[in-house]
Amino acid sequence: MKIYILSIYLLLFTVAAIAQNTGSVYGTVINEETGEVISNAEILIKEISLGTVASENGSFEIKNIKPGIYTIQSHALGYTSETLTNIEVESGKNTKIKFSMKASNIKLNEITISAAKIEKTIDKIGSPVYVMGLKEIERTEGRNIEEALIRVPGVFTEDRYHNETNIVSFRGVGLHTHVTSGILVLVDGVSLTEAMGRTDFEGVDLENAEKIEILKGPVSALYGPNGITGVMNVVEKTPKEGLHGKVKASYGSYNSTTLSGNINGGKNGFSYLIKGKYFNTDGYLDRSGSKSARVGLKLIKQFDNTEKLQFTADYIDADMDLPGTLDREQFDDRSTEASNLFAGYERDFLRTNLVYTQSFGGNINLFTNIYYRKSNGKGFYADRALAEDDINSLGGEIRSQFKHELFGKKNSIIVGFSMLNEKNDDETFSRDTETGKIGALTSAGNSNYNMFGAYIEDEFMLTDKLAINIGIRYDLVNYDWTDNLNEGEFDTSASTSISSFSPKFGFAYNPNESLTVFGNIARGFRPPQISQLFVGSSYGGIANPDLKPEYLTNYELGVRGDVNNKLIYQASFYMMDFTDQISSEIIPEIDPDTPVYKNIGKTKHSGLETSLEYYFTNQFNIYANYSYLNARFNDDQDYGDNTLRKTPHNMFNTGLSYRFKFGLTASLDYKFIDKYYMDNEEAMEYEGYSLVNLKLMYKRNGFMASVAVNNLFDTNYATYAYASKEYDRVTHQTYWVDKYIPGWPVNLNTTISYNF
Repeated sequence: MKIYILSIYLLLFTVAAIAQNTGSVYGTVINEETGEVISNAEILIKEISLGTVASENGSFEIKNIKPGIYTIQSHALGYTSETLTNIEVESGKNTKIKFSMKASNIKLNEITISAAKIEKTIDKIGSPVYVMGLKEIERTEGRNIEEALIRVPGVFTEDRYHNETNIVSFRGVGLHTHVTSGILVLVDGVSLTEAMGRTDFEGVDLENAEKIEILKGPVSALYGPNGITGVMNVVEKTPKEGLHGKVKASYGSYNSTTLSGNINGGKNGFSYLIKGKYFNTDGYLDRSGSKSARVGLKLIKQFDNTEKLQFTADYIDADMDLPGTLDREQFDDRSTEASNLFAGYERDFLRTNLVYTQSFGGNINLFTNIYYRKSNGKGFYADRALAEDDINSLGGEIRSQFKHELFGKKNSIIVGFSMLNEKNDDETFSRDTETGKIGALTSAGNSNYNMFGAYIEDEFMLTDKLAINIGIRYDLVNYDWTDNLNEGEFDTSASTSISSFSPKFGFAYNPNESLTVFGNIARGFRPPQISQLFVGSSYGGIANPDLKPEYLTNYELGVRGDVNNKLIYQASFYMMDFTDQISSEIIPEIDPDTPVYKNIGKTKHSGLETSLEYYFTNQFNIYANYSYLNARFNDDQDYGDNTLRKTPHNMFNTGLSYRFKFGLTASLDYKFIDKYYMDNEEAMEYEGYSLVNLKLMYKRNGFMASVAVNNLFDTNYATYAYASKEYDRVTHQTYWVDKYIPGWPVNLNTTISYNF
């Protein structure tokens, strides 16, 4: 089967272009005021609708143009479009042109996103939308997702060891596990999230990301399980015509080293990207080292302006030590002592994806894809066990968009089907916490997850200013677990199935081009993991075959817009009603070491999210975002109306950036996390923290150098703060223990890179 698929890939990309008696145009795009190159500008020959996108060094080339006189346009976000007329293209000749564009502020109705399954401008979307462009991503140095999300309100992150892994939560959901869950993460529109809801951000390549799109609220009506609080789509850079590349090196505190590079180019409708990256850090705590290596390939064949085939493959090999937690005294003393001696993970991850898109007459768009993922992992989060798993996922989707007029108004219908099969072979062994010696097999089995989904969504322009969006999806999930360890009455083998309908209604009203009023009512669901149902948590929990799916209903109303193209703003009020939210608890009387997953009844998350960005000039801007969250139980038998753990009421981020004309940009960011409870019983509270980060970046003619000072004022803060009861087997008493993972003290990172 694999040989057959590989043969198809090779056949599709050996198509040769037929030579023509044509000419070409080439040139650069620059900022008229500063002389800096403008990357990712769209270049279009108006008469024949043939175009390209400028590379990172501002260069572009369009080939296979029939001789003639043409009008050529350049368009880029944040700049005034420029048009060159009477450009003559001659047979066999390469005509040079140059665009000098004036900077301008971004208009919201110019920004498009694809996280809603089709390209839409954000003024037509009935949910909160946040877009981080290339400039914002560059400020992170491609290091981790936490820094890229600082401009998004309502995001709680746990950057536990300052490496490529992060735990991300929207609106206080999903923090009951050791991984990101409740958020669907996509790369170029294809899911990176495992069927069981886990997302490992090692699979996200920020080095080659062009844009990050965030769509808040349940997206189950389009995507099915897992995206109950939103979707994050990482859009990777598209290779350009010609030959281009980038090399980059960075070094920072605790021997943090990154080396990366790529080569990309194209000719006659065929383009390619070959990339690689190496990352290493010794970490701040003892035994907190982490390293990873990745290689990737992207191949694109643009048959014409309506038909495209794209193949991507990424391989990641990562090792990470897990030093464990500190007690309060150690945390206050800034101890670097590791409480774990052996815990850690080794992972390798392969992701392949084939996408075919075609447009028929501009009114019908077809999207099909098939993807295969393979993940091998070995390790454990604590010393007491070692787990090995082998996960194989095969999935795909086919969808069509139909554009037509209904009652004289624009109407767009999306119809789609998706499927996913994920198999996991898992073994868990006990481990001596003193010597690290591997002991007896404690769990072994094979799991099989099958999901089928069908959906339809209609966007209807009720008036020229009011867009209505209605959708519904049906999902069927089948679970199978085969116990390879136990027999007879102790055999935990089982099967079950879960089905769900996920409806959605949204609207976007635009009284003028500078204001959008939006709202939605949507339902999302997330099925439990196989490990939670049959074999207990993958971290050693107790099986619970009666665990129910989580269901969430979201109500939201908001506004976004701009004032004089200088102030960009967004604000939304939301209320999320949870039914059967899943949480893990330690019950000391049953087992003091292993969590029990259970449905905790009804909870309610309500709050406010606001964001502002103001451009004093084209060189100087500030941003600020604030979120208020009230996440509580609804008269739970154990917790009453307590606040859910790790859900701070207030979070605030702000920053400023100034770009000097000679190429230097200085930026300052401030982050505030309010106090929050470390447990659901409200027994212990963490005081929260504030951080300040400073960065200087110089860019000129493809060269970039930067210096970043993180945690400028050397704040002692916790990236992870948790409290639980422990059980004394001698006295049969329980007592509270609080645990912390500290963030890095003040640290420095320097980077240089060159684009060619």
